[in-house]
Amino acid sequence: MNKWKLRAVELITGLAFTGKKNPSVIPYYPSKTKASGKEVRYFNRTSPERRGISSRLLYDMLCSLEEDKRANIHNVMVLKDGEVVCECSRPGYDVNVRHLSHSMSKTLTGMAIGLLVDDGRLSLDRRLVDIFPEYDPTDKRFNAITVKHLLIMSTGVPFSEAGSVTETEWTRAFFESRLSFAPGSAFAYNSMNSYILARIVVRIAGISLTAFLTERVFRPLGIENVFWEMGPEGVEKGGWGAYLSLESWAKLGVMMQQGGVFEGKRILSSAWVAESTSTQIQVPENAGDYNYGYQIWVHRRNGQFLFNGMLGQNVWVCPKNGIVVVANCENNELFQKSAVLEIIERYLGGKLAPVSYDTGTVGRLREKEKSFFDSRRWARPLKPRRGIIYKLGFRCARPFDKSWRRMLGTFTFAHNNHGILPLFIRAMQNNYSGGIESVTLEREGESLFFTSREGGVDYRFEVGLYDFKTTTLVFNGEPYIVRALGSAYEDSDKRAVYKIELVLPEMPNSRKLRFTFGEDGRMVMRMNEVPDEKIAEPLVQSIYATNPKFAFAVNILERRLGDKFINRKLESLFSPTLIGAHVGADNYYDIIADEKARAEEAIRGTKAISALILKAASDAHDD
Repeated sequence: MNKWKLRAVELITGLAFTGKKNPSVIPYYPSKTKASGKEVRYFNRTSPERRGISSRLLYDMLCSLEEDKRANIHNVMVLKDGEVVCECSRPGYDVNVRHLSHSMSKTLTGMAIGLLVDDGRLSLDRRLVDIFPEYDPTDKRFNAITVKHLLIMSTGVPFSEAGSVTETEWTRAFFESRLSFAPGSAFAYNSMNSYILARIVVRIAGISLTAFLTERVFRPLGIENVFWEMGPEGVEKGGWGAYLSLESWAKLGVMMQQGGVFEGKRILSSAWVAESTSTQIQVPENAGDYNYGYQIWVHRRNGQFLFNGMLGQNVWVCPKNGIVVVANCENNELFQKSAVLEIIERYLGGKLAPVSYDTGTVGRLREKEKSFFDSRRWARPLKPRRGIIYKLGFRCARPFDKSWRRMLGTFTFAHNNHGILPLFIRAMQNNYSGGIESVTLEREGESLFFTSREGGVDYRFEVGLYDFKTTTLVFNGEPYIVRALGSAYEDSDKRAVYKIELVLPEMPNSRKLRFTFGEDGRMVMRMNEVPDEKIAEPLVQSIYATNPKFAFAVNILERRLGDKFINRKLESLFSPTLIGAHVGADNYYDIIADEKARAEEAIRGTKAISALILKAASDAHDD
């Protein structure tokens, strides 16, 4: 087992079994150093019929997207022949706020490589060892790796995404890897290939990847609001970490659809676009309907191509119909196998029937855009009162909801390593806050505020009762926009239940909090996030399947503690339940003592498990 894989096991066991408040195995540095701004609207908006597409077709597509529970959409935009014919966001989101793109970022890195090739400054046959002569590969097969192998995910290098939170010298770890197969002989998706492409751009262009793309792509397309996270070596992450708005991605999709031209300006050569969007390597059938080009997914049969990011960021291009669809989601999906893409292709990928303009049908589509995903709301906003002030033309009354009075005050918790920021984000960013010590709800006038105290730091945000309220929270130097909406109701047992929905409009992740109370002042806080633990299961399985000794140890654990014990432990990490006590409760100290004892017993019971897993992983590493 590689050293970075051993560290990955240490990270997971630290989170799951030891209760470490900071399980990180490498030094932390902030990489998301800016909160997102907004991109201005650029494209002309028009009715679908003016572009030869039916409003009814788009209405039905939006209904299908909303009805499919696998499709957790943030926003979607449809362009036909370079004009926007449909756009909508679910409550709390905005099509013009820049959004983390995960692996869609790879397509930008591929464009930068294409520009260097178009300039004659780089050849796809150039060997990696010639570009970086200062590194001495461990595996001599490394000498055969070319730029093209990086582009088509065929290097055979196993140092992958998990290494980003277990190593700080990414390039060294990449070159020290022992290859899994001969370069060019197979497809193995690996974001570190794209990171090395980013390093190539920086080395040849002499400026940062963002600066190079700004000069050659973003500025000519009028894209102004871009941010790209840096890796620990001071270079953009390349394979992930870029933040762009839906409107910006639409410009890039239209440019590629038009063969590298945008508004009459040549951005990329037609030859590079044609090669990028053609199959360069076959992908296993079980991965989905797409093969791979140059950092772009290419449909096996019908000429469509795709920029795609983990959890559901997509730019889907259908050249024969002149359609570009851009969507941001928070789905349990790693690559391009997606319910969202299935629905989009079903409605927009076939032959488009002739249409005639109908004002009623267009109006129905526009109403659907305004109410998109309302049926899927988790927290339900209150409706403003419409009294005499409303009739006189002033504003609706938005009084404080008295049902929240019981929630006011401070509730403390025993030791834990959970946080308000979703676990997926904390793990990806290596950003841990030290566990939730307490939560406080306060009323200020007609407003409700929530404070989570984590690691001695207060994270305070406003909770809307009539609509989402927006706050920017800074976690260890990383700013995140948070939008919160609360609702209160009684369940079937007449118990008061409180919900707070946390939307992070820049991120493909969200958080849901649910509170209930006991008669003794005890509060139960259930925390869920989307995507959930299922997104982590493939990574965990890939780690403990790498060595027979490690797999044997996991098998023993599951025999003693139950089938899928580790998966169940993952679920408790992504969807934890915390029990706290109101500081004014008569038996406050008894509740806290009970919860502290329970937490300590749980940690004692799992420390032996952690030791067993780490021993097996260490043995695998020695082998």
